[in-house]
Amino acid sequence: MSWHEKATLGQEFVAAVHDLLRVNDTYVMDSPTGFTYWAGDFATRVETDIGIFRQSVSIYRVTAETEFIKGKGHMEELATALEGEMDQCTFSGPVYDAPSDTFRLFCGVYAASDQAVWLKRTFAAAVALQIAEAHELARRLSQKFHVAQAASAHPQSGFRTIPDPVLANAGSFFQSTGDQPSKWEGVPTWEQAGWMMEREARHFDTDRQTYMHADFDWVCGEDPLTLDLRTNEPHPKLGNGLHVTLTVPMRLSPQAIGHLLLDLNTYEKSEYKRCHTLGSWCNHNGKLAFREFIPNALFDEDYLEDVCVSMCTRAIWTNEWFYEKKCQAEAARAAQTG
Repeated sequence: MSWHEKATLGQEFVAAVHDLLRVNDTYVMDSPTGFTYWAGDFATRVETDIGIFRQSVSIYRVTAETEFIKGKGHMEELATALEGEMDQCTFSGPVYDAPSDTFRLFCGVYAASDQAVWLKRTFAAAVALQIAEAHELARRLSQKFHVAQAASAHPQSGFRTIPDPVLANAGSFFQSTGDQPSKWEGVPTWEQAGWMMEREARHFDTDRQTYMHADFDWVCGEDPLTLDLRTNEPHPKLGNGLHVTLTVPMRLSPQAIGHLLLDLNTYEKSEYKRCHTLGSWCNHNGKLAFREFIPNALFDEDYLEDVCVSMCTRAIWTNEWFYEKKCQAEAARAAQTG
């Protein structure tokens, strides 16, 4: 069964990306679960899983990833550079595939019928931004570190001679509304999201207009994990919208954060965690954090509550991940001293 049939919600999401990009069929490779598209020099893979049925709801994981650079012996330098780059990410974060020595940008969503309309539109836009950001990142990093870009060609059509317009136009589409005040300011769902956050967080504060702050227990120390949603922190390229930041209370070196962001992004990619992977781990103000930016052009007031649910879920598994690493380190020390 092909995704072209749109028989499942996951296939509808794949089709929405295909339609938004207005792909040139000369540079597409189809498969039953999705497609690979060469908008420029890099391959972008969009696909859906077969879905799971849970609590009377079918949920589909839909993902996109774009290859953009090769390590070529510069793994350490690239990881350290990316920890700063991703502080101003939008929806995609870098992962590293060791067997192919390739860095890719990745994003993914969990699609269900109750949020299909706005999430479908958001995911399609995320893929368009991912493609443009991958080409820009590859250009900057390859010049700085003299590494090879992850260029590839369509098996039959070869390399593109004229890039897809998405490479030049993806950002400008969002900039037009980014000049306006944040569309999330004062929407009714601040109150609904607040009710949910009061149940989940150790401490919670909001003005129900422009910001929300929540503290979560941190099993590896006394200081809490913190979550901040703010409308008054514009993106440097896309303007106003909603900035979301989950911060881990650990001050680490840039090198350590660089490795952790790749480890955590890859963990999110490989594990079924039920929180949308829209954004990236990064270095934010000297600490490890997960950041996401939603531009004004993708405004939907329901996103506010959904992003809070995703971040609460991320706070839970982040605690579990670090606690497991802490236990492993303690066991290794005990074995050395015993």
